[in-house]
Amino acid sequence: MVKGIIKTVVMIVAVVAGGMGASFYKGVSASDAPGHEEDGHSEKKSDDKKKGGDDHGKSSDDGGTTTYMKFKRQFVIPVMKENKIKSLVIMNFNIELNDAAPPNSFNLEPKLRDAFMRSLLNLSNEGVFDDDLTSPETFDYIRETLVGSARGILSQGVENVLILDVAKRDN
Repeated sequence: MVKGIIKTVVMIVAVVAGGMGASFYKGVSASDAPGHEEDGHSEKKSDDKKKGGDDHGKSSDDGGTTTYMKFKRQFVIPVMKENKIKSLVIMNFNIELNDAAPPNSFNLEPKLRDAFMRSLLNLSNEGVFDDDLTSPETFDYIRETLVGSARGILSQGVENVLILDVAKRDN
């Protein structure tokens, strides 16, 4: 029993340490990129299309701004079976916001993170993470669930949730 708990704790610490190392590595390489901001949030204006940029499907006629809210840490979701951790799923998300988003959206990251974690734990309990995580149907279901969670906190301005990274580690 104690051996299993120690093994699980060591695995969680290793995953978190690896995630922090990856975040540090990404942060160092991304700091030289144009448009990088210190707080980890980036902005993409729809008038970039006129300059040859990609507006990710946004119409340049609306004159609006799309902002991507980046979470500071990855999400680690345990997948349980028979009261034991069967595997860990690690995911990284951005929230796509439009001009209607409240000005304090970035300050609400802790509430958004809590809402996402609750939804992800519910999805884990439903068995969503037991399936093929790379299938479009699974991605769409996760995305739809998280968009609903984000809209529960930010009543306006949420366009989409972007799934950036997915990793699964079986025990």
